Amino acid sequence: MARQGRGRGPQRPIKGFRPGKEPPELRKKRAKEQFGELSGAQERLVELFADRTPQEARTLIRRWAMGLLAGAIALAVLAVALFPWSAVAGVVVGVLAIVLLALWWRIHSQREALETMADSVSGPGKGRRRR
Repeated sequence: MARQGRGRGPQRPIKGFRPGKEPPELRKKRAKEQFGELSGAQERLVELFADRTPQEARTLIRRWAMGLLAGAIALAVLAVALFPWSAVAGVVVGVLAIVLLALWWRIHSQREALETMADSVSGPGKGRRRR
């Protein structure tokens, strides 16, 4: 059996450390140091964006925005259709449509900040881990 000593034999590469790539855990730690004190939602965003490339993060933000807008429109149409049948159901679905529209507006207005966060957390050329 070969002895594992200092300076003997080739060293095995550390998983996740390849040229141009660092593990998501280090990117998360670097982002937390860069942004300082983060709220719970911001920490979840950092964790979400750390595993993705900047392009994947932008696509994810775009999908969130489009999904929220489509959901708000669909619920608004449903509220109008339900209102003659049951006023309470129409109002409840209408309020849900307004909530989705407010979430869409918030993401739409903060899109540049979200993309900047995604760029700084994932960094240029950082790849996603293969599973």
